[in-house]
Amino acid sequence: MNRKILGIDIRNDTVSAVLLNIGIKSVKLEAFDIVSIPDDKESENTLADALATVVEKIDTNGCICFASFPADLATYRNIKVPFKDKKKIIQILPYELEPTLPFPVETLAIDFHIINTSEDTDHTDLIAAGIEKSAVEHYIDTLASFKIEPEIITISGYSQALCLAKFTNGPEKWLFADIEADRVTLFAVASKKIFLIRSFPIPSNTASAAKSLGINIQQTTAAFSDLFNADFIPEEIRITGPGTVKLNLDKELSDLLEIPVNRIELFRAMDTKIENYAASSFNFPELDNALALALNEDKGIDRLNFHKARFAVNEYLSRHKSSLVKTGILAGVVLFLALLNFTFNFYFMNKKINHLNHQITDIFKTTFPEVTKIVDPLQQMRVKIDEVKKSAFFSSETTKHIRSIDVLNEMSKRIPGKVDVDFTRLVISHENVVVSGITDTFNSADEIKRRIEESELFQKAMITSTTKEKSGNRIRFKLKVVL
Repeated sequence: MNRKILGIDIRNDTVSAVLLNIGIKSVKLEAFDIVSIPDDKESENTLADALATVVEKIDTNGCICFASFPADLATYRNIKVPFKDKKKIIQILPYELEPTLPFPVETLAIDFHIINTSEDTDHTDLIAAGIEKSAVEHYIDTLASFKIEPEIITISGYSQALCLAKFTNGPEKWLFADIEADRVTLFAVASKKIFLIRSFPIPSNTASAAKSLGINIQQTTAAFSDLFNADFIPEEIRITGPGTVKLNLDKELSDLLEIPVNRIELFRAMDTKIENYAASSFNFPELDNALALALNEDKGIDRLNFHKARFAVNEYLSRHKSSLVKTGILAGVVLFLALLNFTFNFYFMNKKINHLNHQITDIFKTTFPEVTKIVDPLQQMRVKIDEVKKSAFFSSETTKHIRSIDVLNEMSKRIPGKVDVDFTRLVISHENVVVSGITDTFNSADEIKRRIEESELFQKAMITSTTKEKSGNRIRFKLKVVL
């Protein structure tokens, strides 16, 4: 069954959209459009004005949507974590990021891009990215007002960098620059993996922009070496983006860095066959990222996604509605049978409990015939048994007529005040005393045992166990004293 995939690339000054119809064996370009975002200070939502124009030209009904927002809105950090499980990574990521951020981490929507997944290492290198939750909610709400609910919201340029890294031939190490009129997002690629993401402003004229970009490229390659303990000398710089229409950076940048600089057209670079494609009317620099957003879904690429919380449940429900209805009916039948079984069990259990209660009452009457008022036979029987025990034994004396208070007094006198010890349990039986406690060292435990053993009140003292606490600072011990 064919799927309609809509890629929407939202920039600071433009909105680009590409609609693909993807089948099992074919990819068809259905529509595309580029709309400038009005520079109107009086308008409350200029993005909405641009999107209104897009939906007039492109039928978005029934589409699966993937969107991107300006990359400069996000912050990026390279982090190394000591495990590989994605659930664990997302749990600890806020704590890893917090010390490196100048603002509260709670205000960010966070996701990560895994760099390495090698089994030879016990850690994971990743790029963590975060954007203000309020910004994400603004994009989601604005798109939702046009009945567009994207499954993924990522950063501009990232999808195209992924496509180029994974599905095109190129050198081992290279840079991809997504250029806008006043800003560049740079991606460092090695061995078909994105290792670094940097976003920075540039001047609006070609010469100054090339110089600024060159300096940032040099800083990025130096950062790569520091982070990964490996030299990064790019063999090629690939450029695209709306800014390349006005800024002719190719020659200036190549002469400055002495590295080949090439403009990239995603369609040709990937060698993907797309029906209804007309190269003459398709504006590569401004549409390539929207195209990459849609193609990434076709290729099944995992990517940064800042939209995992808002519409994930609704999208899942709409996609799997029929299956969920069938599952719900089956679950309802199972629940009904379980409830019926519970009702029968409850009835027979009550019947059994009543029978046992009658038996308990009969036993109590037989054992204690002098009791005429019976309220709670089980509790009354316990009280009677305790009374019998108290009449036979004296809790304050042992069988050798050594009082508990004397045992405590003797131990207190024998143990010097300088010994650091906390007693946690004392059990006095007919023949011995078992003492549990916590002290500072094994020697202290031996000293306590020796001191108690010297008493004429006790026959013998033995340390039955000593264990070191996990903190490593205290010793738990158990001492048995024969009376």
